[in-house]
Amino acid sequence: MGFENPRAIAFYGLIVIEARLRDRLEAELEARTGLSLSRLELLLHIHFEDGRRRMSDLADALLLSRGGTTRLVAKAEEEGLVTREIPNADRRATYAVLTDKGREAAMRGMPVYNEVVDRLFGVVTDEEAAMLVGLFNRVLQSNDAACKPITHAATELAQ
Repeated sequence: MGFENPRAIAFYGLIVIEARLRDRLEAELEARTGLSLSRLELLLHIHFEDGRRRMSDLADALLLSRGGTTRLVAKAEEEGLVTREIPNADRRATYAVLTDKGREAAMRGMPVYNEVVDRLFGVVTDEEAAMLVGLFNRVLQSNDAACKPITHAATELAQ
């Protein structure tokens, strides 16, 4: 018994790529910017939502538990990258809000992230990458697990 099913080996390939290349990306990003990948993802998820994001939405976007998100935001808050805000209109909600320092860190990290990903994924052509984005989007949507950045990119690339 082996990987006779092409979907099974493709899925396994995704897992291996994510694990092995994520470690390399994480190490270089931290060495060059002082930001962990999870910290940069946090900052970017807030930045691309107009600098303010509800904590529960952040947890979903970051693929973390609410407790894990709270710890990540608390650490970023200690570093002055974000603040937490509870709006008067809905005291049950908590938002993470990007500070100027957080915005600067995100803008410092993003070019390094793109450079490293381009190098790690360099054997993939732009056309192949667009095809992958479309496939990932389709698989995620068909499993009720849509990801806003992937859906947005798939829509843009399809035009």
